[in-house]
Amino acid sequence: MSAPDNDTKTQKKRHRHALIGIKTAIIAGALLMIAGIVYAVLQATDPSPDGDVQPVDGPADIEPVIARPQPVEEHR
Repeated sequence: MSAPDNDTKTQKKRHRHALIGIKTAIIAGALLMIAGIVYAVLQATDPSPDGDVQPVDGPADIEPVIARPQPVEEHR
């Protein structure tokens, strides 16, 4: 069932503040989404001009340390 009084001009006047709030929230959400995308793109760019990969942990010619378990001593 629809409302018996569907005068849209009157309804627009009565709900003006709610409609302004909804429009503001949509615009703010869109701006935040665009800002997040721009921030992610700027963080993902390669800062070095040649595109060289820099080692994080140290030089690559060092052999990795492999942990070996110690033999278990039996207690009698």
